[in-house]
Amino acid sequence: MVGTPTDTLMKVLHELLPQDSYTVFAFGPSITQRQRRILFGDLYFICAKSRYAQRLTPDPIVCPLPDGYRVLPMDRHLLEGELDGVADLRESILGMWQSLAAFETDGFGFAAVHESLIVSRSYTDCVCKDRCEIVIETHPSHRLKGLGAHVASRTANEAFERGLNRVGWMSWANNAGSIAVSKKAGFSETCEYDVYITHWPAENPEDMTADEFRAFALDYEKQFSVRPPSGSGYPHVVAAMAWALASEGKACREQLNRAIDRGWLKTLDQLQELLPELFLRGTVLESTEWIALFARLEPAATGS
Repeated sequence: MVGTPTDTLMKVLHELLPQDSYTVFAFGPSITQRQRRILFGDLYFICAKSRYAQRLTPDPIVCPLPDGYRVLPMDRHLLEGELDGVADLRESILGMWQSLAAFETDGFGFAAVHESLIVSRSYTDCVCKDRCEIVIETHPSHRLKGLGAHVASRTANEAFERGLNRVGWMSWANNAGSIAVSKKAGFSETCEYDVYITHWPAENPEDMTADEFRAFALDYEKQFSVRPPSGSGYPHVVAAMAWALASEGKACREQLNRAIDRGWLKTLDQLQELLPELFLRGTVLESTEWIALFARLEPAATGS
């Protein structure tokens, strides 16, 4: 956020903020602590560190593509096709762009495909005047093969071919994998800065230790004692996810039960989508405490 917004604008922006989803804010130095409080309102944000890197050189950078993969541009043919993973790709793009048509007009990117599955992708999450920002995602089972560096370098090369002058890359400061890939793709770190997030601050759960998840959950829950969640159960689920990743089952169940009490968490399918790890451990399903929690939810439509 840039410029010097008024308190009235902060109030308007607060009304537009999603109540039940992942939200991140980065502020310029002109935003005061009081204005942040107006903007955040009854939402729960934690301050975390983010890293910003840029590529400024137009000289093409070529990162090798490993055998067994092919790379496709993110054009209409790909986005309207039937490759495995394309629906998730469309959803991710729509999380950044107003529509697929808008992305097709101003955005671009590349996807690496293994057999019929999209396994790595890099694309612009915004384009403004002479610069753009890119994101990168690689399926866990296909990491450490150079795919991320390949699609990211292809996307950055395309930016310069289109006449852009700067390509940016944001990642959490604890994401060592993203930082390493960005360097391979020709990016250089320019700064580290504070961001405010309604979620635990990591792109991958493995980027944080159990102790870090525990510390996050404790810090996040402190806000509940000052301003108990009203209406949405999302804050309770965020805390529950952190407790689960800290292997603290009792604290996780406590927060999930509060989300159920508020009517926000309703079905086993919803719980399985939020916390799939629970259903990968047979001992959890046999636990009396978990069985009691599951009994408060509507049965899974899939029979899981």
